[in-house]
This record gives sequence, structure tokens and C-alpha cells, in this order.
Amino acid sequence: MSVSSFCRGRQRNYDNFIQTQRAILQTSTQDRHHNFISIARRWVLGLADTRNSQEDILDHTRIKTDSAVARRSGMKLPEFVRALRGQTAQDGRPNKALYELPLPSDPQSRELTQAWNRVVKVGVQPQWTSAKPNHQRLRPRNHSDIDRYLPQIRRHIRKGHREGRYLIVEAELLSQWPEVFVSPIGVVEKSSSNGADIRVINDYAYPERASVNEYTDISVLPPISYNPPADIARRLYQLRQAFPVAVILMMVGDVAGAFRHIPIHENHVHMFAFMFENYLVIDLSCGFGWCGSPAYYALAGKIIHSLYGSSRPDPRFSGLDRSCFGPNTWCDDHTCVEVDTGTRCFEANLSLRRAMSTVLGPEAINEETFTRCYHKSSRYFALGLLWDTTRGCVSIPIEKIEKARHRIHAVLNGSSFPVSVIRQVLGSLRYIATCFPPARAFYQNLQAFETTFRRFEKRSVPPDVVDDLRWFLEVLALEDKLNSIPVEYFSNAAEPSIFIYVDASDTGLCALEPRLKQYIRGEFSEETRQNFSVSKAENSINVRELMSAVLAALHWGPMWANSDRHRSHICFYIDNTSAVSKSKQLAPVKFQYSLVFSAAHIPGEENVMADAGSRAWSTDHRLYRTNSSTLRQFLESMGEFLRNVALAESTSSKYQSAWNQWCEFSRAIGWSPWLRAVGRASNRKLGCFAVYCWKCGFNRAQQGNSYDTIKLKIAAVRWFLRRFADIELSDTPEFTILLQGIKRLSAPTRKMQPISPAFLRLLFRSIDISQPQRRLLWGSVLLAYFFLLRRSEYLKNGSKRSFYCLKSANVFFSDEQGRETTPDPAVSVTLGLEGAKNDQYGRGAYRTMHKSGDNVICPVKALIHIQAARRASGQANNGPQVGGSNSERTNCELLDTFNSYRRCHRIAKCNADHLSIKLLGRWVSNCYQAYPAQSASATATLSKRMV
Repeated sequence: MSVSSFCRGRQRNYDNFIQTQRAILQTSTQDRHHNFISIARRWVLGLADTRNSQEDILDHTRIKTDSAVARRSGMKLPEFVRALRGQTAQDGRPNKALYELPLPSDPQSRELTQAWNRVVKVGVQPQWTSAKPNHQRLRPRNHSDIDRYLPQIRRHIRKGHREGRYLIVEAELLSQWPEVFVSPIGVVEKSSSNGADIRVINDYAYPERASVNEYTDISVLPPISYNPPADIARRLYQLRQAFPVAVILMMVGDVAGAFRHIPIHENHVHMFAFMFENYLVIDLSCGFGWCGSPAYYALAGKIIHSLYGSSRPDPRFSGLDRSCFGPNTWCDDHTCVEVDTGTRCFEANLSLRRAMSTVLGPEAINEETFTRCYHKSSRYFALGLLWDTTRGCVSIPIEKIEKARHRIHAVLNGSSFPVSVIRQVLGSLRYIATCFPPARAFYQNLQAFETTFRRFEKRSVPPDVVDDLRWFLEVLALEDKLNSIPVEYFSNAAEPSIFIYVDASDTGLCALEPRLKQYIRGEFSEETRQNFSVSKAENSINVRELMSAVLAALHWGPMWANSDRHRSHICFYIDNTSAVSKSKQLAPVKFQYSLVFSAAHIPGEENVMADAGSRAWSTDHRLYRTNSSTLRQFLESMGEFLRNVALAESTSSKYQSAWNQWCEFSRAIGWSPWLRAVGRASNRKLGCFAVYCWKCGFNRAQQGNSYDTIKLKIAAVRWFLRRFADIELSDTPEFTILLQGIKRLSAPTRKMQPISPAFLRLLFRSIDISQPQRRLLWGSVLLAYFFLLRRSEYLKNGSKRSFYCLKSANVFFSDEQGRETTPDPAVSVTLGLEGAKNDQYGRGAYRTMHKSGDNVICPVKALIHIQAARRASGQANNGPQVGGSNSERTNCELLDTFNSYRRCHRIAKCNADHLSIKLLGRWVSNCYQAYPAQSASATATLSKRMV
């Protein structure tokens, strides 16, 4: 089959699909109309078939007829709406264009689809707060700005009336339906419409403390999750990395009238109404202005996102990329970025259209803004930004920058303004905050100021907001820096290329630049030190550490600058990580030299040089020096200190023990432990030590050491020789063969049986969880089982506890977006580890595990058990997750029973990919692959595959 015939076939299948959908919808619409006519004829003579061609005139004849039917029949509003929609006992769907979708096998997608199917079946059923009255006390008037747009409003209402989204009746029916809540409407012009096209806004937030939004229980609304512009940039960057010479295209698909497809349940439509020209207009779908509309539309958006993302092109014609399509969703905008190879882009276009029409019906595709097909271009407009897929960069349109600058000047030069002016400024500045992360903190300050306005109030701008606006003007003055931003920096996908170590103390500050082999040190004056104690909030240690980062950026910024598109990414190792991204002082440097700043936490015990440089003025500091000419001695002493801390504390103690054994062995043999020659003689001495350890060991039972233990002891001896004798011993062939013999004759490693769900269920039956200590044991076992925790990560090792041991403050229930929540709505558990035994830099890690669906073995239930046990035993919430005064017995039981290698057996058996296991268990090497044991069930089908 040729490519052209394949494309024609796919296009024909899609066209038939859409035509079938439209034919079914047309039939349903006609049936609904005929059914309503048959009901109306019981009360009036008939319904007039109005075909008025003037779209800016309401259908008065139909309005009068519907009003007469409602009045003479005496129907309640829900009953009348059901009749108008054609809802019956056999088919109660309020929107005949929507159909229930089949349930997928994935638990998360299944739950989402079930929620959407409920909306399709009966409509949205909002929950109201107890403060909502049965009848509205005062019905507000419409906003006065609608008087300038009456023809456009009539056109909008007539269109909704014709499509069945609006029920329009005479205002006198309010006495028959007294439960109706009336909200005012307002108007905003659509962008680039010059007043020709408007958007009617239902002001469900008015009147204050008595509005529809105020009475809506937002706690039960579906969660909202969108893909921000950074996700588009990340997708573009990943494709550019995977296919550097390929053409990358972009397509933007838009859902027409997103909210209008989502129907409201007939028992709740009375809350969504407004008055216009002595008519009562009831909105039968989610309105633009109700706080619940984005949440319920998000259900449809997520399913469209999932359907498109699970589709893939035909592998016969997809060329370079045969993977699933990459979806990016922002409300009703779907931005797709794909490689132009074979039929991939053509099929992606049809897949997105099919997903939209499958979920929301054939009228959901906005052909005016929907790209018919991926057009051959390198520049695209999506989410208010310009994207260049060839160069891999993103820009803010010049007209948006000019508009933002003009609006800021208008505010700075004026006296007082209504809230609408501040909202216009925020609307212009949101693009700046998107492309320039330091601006987000100041954008949030403006948002906080906007929330202080009362309706129809005019206020002057306070001084702190004026400062923020002037700061934005400084950023906008460098508008060339807001254009052609490489996507790898826009999405924070680029790895740091320069690392700066900074620290501060009460006496000074220090910054180290290892690449340039330079450092900056500054001593605070006596007056400055006194200010620290007077104004602690403004001169905290976090502020002082940020000063060292700013000083480093100002001094080394010109040296970090690059002339090409590849910006330097500077990572500051600092305690106050959040301040780096929000610093007002760092922003101009970042813009001026086209730099990217990020921050990472480093434990104080590892940030040795910067810490010493900031404190060396203190007389009680071990590196204090009174004479500035002794720089050499200062650096030498600092170097000696660094060599002393080159090993981790746990490793250092083991090495010291092995070195002591080597010294004892050397004295017994009669030679010096300090080997001076590099070569065969030294390796023969080490070989004798290895043989002695293998045969006798250094223990009271005179039991020989294992091969791994001998390797550790040899490494310890070499470390001490390297550290104190400046000798680097390498293995000679003779010594390597000796160790190989020891390895062959050593007893094999005895593997413990893997943990299985059956074992956990047996353990659960043997534990009395009514006792807090037993319940804590069970919850800890489950948590360690699912998160592959090492013993040192949640238990004491002897009498000590590691600094990175899991803490209660770092374990929480999370929702679908990963946000912290309470146990009832939780779908997952998230825990954060501040480090690990194999984490040399203390970067830490966060991991999330979702509900397993099992009533006993589940990570969410594990945390419920632990928290309940801690409350019952009176343990603090900020302490270790497993601990307390009575937890030592629990620790002993767990230390002898579990380790993370055994728990990886179960997840490996479930065919999880190796990278997922490695990331979840935080393994640096692939050592976990050698541990899982093969069970009999794992070989059940192997023989069939071999014949």
C-alpha cells in the first residue's frame, strides 16, 4: 500500500466517523423537538416554526410559546427542562451529543472515565454549602457595560437558544419558579475583534457573600491539572535531542465553546440564570464565570488528553518515530508537537480530532482555530507565545511586551484605578512571569494586591506595588532577552555547567568558583553585625547567604556570559535554595548576561570550603588567621581539612578498623605497615594479608572472612597508604589471580527468600494492630515494602540514626496532582528522603506510590496505620517516622527481617522496567538485578516458548 492511498483511507474513515456522529445527533435533535411539540400541543395550539434570518434578534415567537407551555402546564422547572431536552426514562442524557465511554483497565483512567460518564448520564450535580438559601433575597441588575454591546449579546443569546443551551422564557415565570437565582452578566471583547465579537460573562461571583460561587462547595469539585508552556518546551527539546536533523511541526487544536458541552442536572439549573430585556434566560450548561466550570470541563479535557496520548501512528509509515503521540493540554487548547516523519503528523491530526469528537461530539472541533493539518512552518503561536521549532526557542510577541509596558506606565502615572485595570496589567505580565521565573514572586505580589479590591472600588497603588511595577519595567527594557529563549532553559531541562559554593555567617560571606579557581570573601563591618541583631527578619542568615550568591553573580557574570544561544547554567550550592529563583537582585544579571540560575541544597558538613571562608574572621574558628599574608598557610590548612573529610563517616570507621588489623598483622610478621615501594613486593605483602583474612579472619572464632570483606580491607589499606604515604598501589597480575582464587573457594552468598504478598498477609494476621507499637510495626513494614527503603533510611543503626532517616514531616498523603491532602481523598502517598547512604551530595529524593486497590497491602493504608499508631503513643509529628521512646524493639525486629534488595523481587516479577525499579529504589548501580530469585511460577510458560 502506498502512502497516499493509506492517507486517503484514513481520511475517509475519519470523515465517515464524523458524518455518522452528525447524522445521529441530527436525528436526536429532531426527535427531541418533535417530542417537545407533542407535549406542547396539550397546552397550546402548536409551535411556530420561526426562521428569522436576522441573528441579532431574539426568537420572540418561540419564547412566547415556551412561556405559554410552562405557564399553562404548571410544570416545575426541572420537569420542564427534562421535556425540553428530551430526557426520558430510557435515555436520560441531557446532552444528546455526549455518550458514555468504555471503562479502561488502568485504575486511574477508569476512575476518571467513571466520573465523566456520570456527567454524560445525568449532567453536573453541584453541591451547595449550607449557607445557600432556598430563595434569592435580592436579584441584582446587569452590569452597565452591556448597553454598548446589545446587538452582539442578542446574537450570542439567540445562538445558545437555537443550540439548546439556553432556556428563554418571559420574566413573569419567576413567580412560578421562585427558586431561580439571577446573576448579572457583563461583557468583554475578544482579542483582535475590535468590538465585533464579545464574550458574555455570567458574573456568578456577585453579589458578594450571596453569589452562586459563594454557595458552591468547591471542596468536592474535580481536580484540575494542565500542561504549562514549559511542558511544550520540554517536548520540543526532547524531540530536538532525539532527532537533531529532523523537521519538527506543531499543531494547535481548540475545543469550540468548551464549557457549553457540559450540561447541568435539571435539579440545579435554577442556580444559573440572568435577565435580559424582560426575559429570563436559564443556562442549561456550565457557564463562563462559574467556579465549577473549569473543573468539570477538565474531566473531558483529561480524557481527550489520554485518548490522544495513547494513540500511535501506523508503524509501516511512521519512519523515525513510532511512539505514542505527545499530548499537551491547557484548558481547551491542545498543543501537539511531533516529528515530521512519514504519516505521523497526518495521523496525529486525525487522532486529536477523533478524540475531541469522541468525548464531546462532532461540534466540539473549532475549525476557525484548529489547524487543518500540520502546516510546513517553523514558527507557531500557542498559549500566547511564539515557538520556533527549527531553532528550538520561544519568544514573547513584541506587541504583548509593548502592551504590558503601556499598561504599567498608565498605572504609574495615574492616581486611582478600579480592579479591572490591575487585572489588565496582570493579564499582560503573565507572559513575563512564564518566561522569566524570578518575576513570578513579584507577579504574586500584584495578584495579592488585586484580591484586596472591593467591587466598584477605586484605589491608589501602594509603594511596594509601585516598586514591583518599576522592577517589571526594568525587565521589559531588556525585551531582546525575552525573545528566542532556548527551550532547554525555558523548561529547566538543561543540566548545570557551572557550580558555585556559597555560604555566610555572622562575620562574613564567601563564594567559590572552582572552574575559574577563584573565590570571593567579604567581612561584615561592626556596624553591619550590630544590625543583624536589631533587624533579624531583614538580615537573617538566609538573606546573608543570598548576598553571597548576588555578589558572585555580579562579579563573575561577565565571565559566565556566552555569545551564542547556549546560555550558561549556574547552580548555586546554598542552604536558601528558594531565594535564588526569586531574587530581585539576581534578575538583572541574569538578563544582562543571558544566564540561567538554579539552586541546590548542600549539607553544612559538606560545604566545607565556603563555610570556612565565611567564618575565618572568627577568633574561635579553627581556620582563623590574624595576618592576611599567611594565605598559603590558610589554604594548606583548609586542604588538610578537606582531605580529612574525604570519606563518609560510616566508611571512615570501617577503614580505620581494617587499617588497625593490617598494622597488627604487619607487626606479627615483622614488617612495617607503611609500604614504600610500588610493585610486586608490596602486592605480595597485601596478598599475605588477604590469605590470612580468608583463612583465619580477625575475630574470636578465628573464622575466615568472605571475599567481599577481604576486598574492603584491602581497599582500606590502600586508602591509608594513598592518604598518608602518598602511594597509589595498583593490582599486579599475581595479586589479581590470588583474589580470584579466594573468590572461587569462598562460600557462595546465601540469598534470603523474597518477600511476597502472601508473606505480608501472614504477618498481618499475626500482628495485633490494636496495640500502637504493633500497628507501627505493620505500617512501617508496608511503607518499606512499597518504597524499597533501606534499613538506614527508616530505622536506627545500632544506637545512632542517620541524618537522612525518614521523618514524619516528609511523608504525606497526596492527590492526583501530587498536592498534600487528607487521608480520605488521597490517591497516593509521597515521601521525601533528605539523603541516602549512596547519596554523596545530599540531594535527596521524593517518591510517590498510588493506592494498590488491596484492602490490606496498600501504601495509603500503611501511612494511615503509622499516623494512628504515632497519635496513640503520643509521638511528635516532626520526629523520625519510625521511632520514639518505645520503638527499639520494633527496630530490632525490622533490622533482622527486611532489606530493600529483597523487596525489589516483587516489582521485578511484575515486569516493571529496570529504570523504574532503579529510580524507585534509588540504586546507583545495577546490583539489585543479581538478587531476585526465580520462582516456579515464573517459568510456567518458558517451555512453551522454546518449541
